[in-house]
Amino acid sequence: MNKSDRIIGYISLVALIALFAGIAYGMYEAHQHVTYKAYVDFDELGSLQPEDPVVIRGYTVGTIGKVTWLGDRARVEVKFDEPRPIREGTIFKNVNYAIMGQRRLEIIPNKNGKVLPDDHIHQGTFEPGIAEALRYIEDLNGLLANVRDVVILLTEGDSTHQSAPEIYENVLGTVEGLLENANKTVDKLNPAVRKLISQMNEAGNSVSEVVTQVDTTVKATTDAVNEKIKQAEDAIAAIAEGTRKAEKIIAEIENSDTMDKLVNSREFVDQVTDLIKKTSLVLAAIDTKGIKVYDENGKQVKLFTWKNANLIGKTAREKARIRAEKGESLPNSEPEPVSEPATEPATETVSEQAEAE
Repeated sequence: MNKSDRIIGYISLVALIALFAGIAYGMYEAHQHVTYKAYVDFDELGSLQPEDPVVIRGYTVGTIGKVTWLGDRARVEVKFDEPRPIREGTIFKNVNYAIMGQRRLEIIPNKNGKVLPDDHIHQGTFEPGIAEALRYIEDLNGLLANVRDVVILLTEGDSTHQSAPEIYENVLGTVEGLLENANKTVDKLNPAVRKLISQMNEAGNSVSEVVTQVDTTVKATTDAVNEKIKQAEDAIAAIAEGTRKAEKIIAEIENSDTMDKLVNSREFVDQVTDLIKKTSLVLAAIDTKGIKVYDENGKQVKLFTWKNANLIGKTAREKARIRAEKGESLPNSEPEPVSEPATEPATETVSEQAEAE
C-alpha cells in the first residue's frame, strides 16, 4: 500500500465520521425543534423529579423536565416526545406508581375542549402514595406519643403538676367544705327567712284586701259612670230627635206652597203696599186739632149718633131673647126693633179699619 492510498483511506474515514455526526446532529436538532412542552403547577410535589415518566393511558409520552419552586407551589416542565395539543379540561395527576415511592405524571386528556396555547399554566393534583402514608403514620405516631404523655401526666402527675385524682380530691374537699358552710349559714338564716316569709304573707293578705276594696270602689265608680254615660246618651238621643224634628219642620216650611207664596209671590207684596196706602189715607183724614174724621169728599163724619140709642132699660134684642126663653110670642105682631148703637165705617178705629182692609 503506497502513501496515497493511505491518505485516501483516512480522508474517507473522516468523511464517513463527519457524515454520521451531521446526521446525528440533524436528528437531534429536529427532535429539539419539534418537542412540545407544557407547564403544570402542583401545591405538593412529593418525590416527583426530572426524568420521571409522563404517561397517557399507561403509555409513556414524555418526561419531566425542569422543576422550579415558587414558594407556595412547584412548577413542573413537561416534555413530550412528539407534538401533542392539550385541550381545555385536561387533568394532570402526580401519582405514586411503585412500592419504593417512585412517581410519575399521568395525563387524562379531554377531546372536546378548545386547544390551549403553549405558554398556558395548568393546575395539577397530587395523590398521596406509600411514602406519604408512611409519613402520615409517623406524624400520627408523634401525635399518639403526645397524647400518651398527656394521659400519663393526668393520671400520675410529675414534680410540678398534680395528678387528676389528686386535683379531684382537692376540689371535692373544697366543695364539701363549701356545702358544710352553706348548711351552717342556712341554719342561721332559717329564723330570719321564716320571719321574712311571714311578713311577706301578711303583706300579701293586706294587698289582697286593698285590691278587693279597690275592686269594689272601681265597680261602684264604673256603675255610676255608666249610668251618667247612659243619661248623657239619652240626652244626646233626645237632642238628636229634636234636631231631626226641627229639620223636618224647616224642610216642610221650605217646601210649603204657602211659604213659597209669601216669600216669592208678588200678590202678598201688593196687598201690604195697598194696606200701607189705605192706612196713610185714614191718618190723613184725622184732624189733629180735634178728634174729627172726614170722608173722602171732605165732609165731617160723626163719631157717635143718638138715633136708636137706648140708654135706660133693656134693649129690644134683650127683650126678644127673654121672650124666646119664656116661650112667649105675639101673633100677628111685628118684632120689636132692636136698638143698637149706630155704627158707621168712620167710627172704627184706625187699626180695625186697617185689619178689615
